[in-house]
Amino acid sequence: MLVVRAGLRQPLALYGEGLAALGIDPARLVLAQARDAAALLRAGLEGARCPGLALVLLESEGPLKGYDLTASRRFVLAAERTQTPVVLLRHAARPQASAAHTRWQVSSAPSQPLEAPPGAQVRPPGLPALAVEALRWRGGPAGQTWHLQWDEQHGGFRDATGTSDSGSAAPSGAVVSLAALRTGAATGGSSPAAA
Repeated sequence: MLVVRAGLRQPLALYGEGLAALGIDPARLVLAQARDAAALLRAGLEGARCPGLALVLLESEGPLKGYDLTASRRFVLAAERTQTPVVLLRHAARPQASAAHTRWQVSSAPSQPLEAPPGAQVRPPGLPALAVEALRWRGGPAGQTWHLQWDEQHGGFRDATGTSDSGSAAPSGAVVSLAALRTGAATGGSSPAAA
């Protein structure tokens, strides 16, 4: 797995034990700090062209100079050719046109409190939860939102409600299992590129 970062004001540190708990071997993780947006895009494209990677994750904050329809199309073509999934995380950035197969908006969501232990007066906070909206999904149900909750037993997020906000069940592939990263295989679904 290749992680390339650039322009982050307060980058989050990756925690080796946490990655291991998810089944991701920290020794198989390649971290790169790009000096600017152009270097981030070059490194990401080279990673996307490498069929031996389980995932290419690019992370930036604010506007990403140089990321336009042409650049995003290069990523899509490289990802399709090698079946190497590419994910671009853009923090504090406005949506913009791209050739990506999918575009998602992810935000925190209220968790469901756990059952209180016998004799306790306060219920403990629930497991981490996310609101995930498919803003664009080529050939899929864009515009739907799912409430996902962490499933510690299976090492991934699951649909907490069983349905999206429009009442339909979450489609296969809407929630990506971490098993693909654990085994080094490409993730399932029809689209290897997302932004």
